[in-house]
Amino acid sequence: MVTCGSVIKLQNTDYGVRLHSHDVSYGSGSKQQSVTGIRDITDGGSYWQINNEDKNEYSCRGEVVKCGQVIRLTHSASGKNLHSHHFQSPLSRNYEVSAFGHHGVGDEGELE
Repeated sequence: MVTCGSVIKLQNTDYGVRLHSHDVSYGSGSKQQSVTGIRDITDGGSYWQINNEDKNEYSCRGEVVKCGQVIRLTHSASGKNLHSHHFQSPLSRNYEVSAFGHHGVGDEGELE
C-alpha cells in the first residue's frame, strides 16, 4: 500500500536502473533539471515523494493512492516535479524527462 506523502524509489526492472535527478540542467531542449536512470542503489538523488495532483502538496497526506489516480512525483532533494517533453533526450534520443517547478508552480498536465 502506498499513500500520498510517501517517499519512494522507482526502478525499471528490465534495465535495473532507478529514476534519478540532481541539480544539473539539460544544455538543450527544455533546459530544465535532468532526470535519468541510475544503477547505484545507495544514491540519494533517487527519492521521489508522491503528492496529490493539485498544488497543495499536503492535501492528501496519508491517503491511499488508488489505481489510476493522477499524482505528482516531486524530487525529494530539489523539490522539483517530474515532467516529460517532446524534446529529444541528448542521451537516448527518446523524449526528454525533466524536473521543473516548485510546489506546483508551472506544473500543469498529467502523465499516463
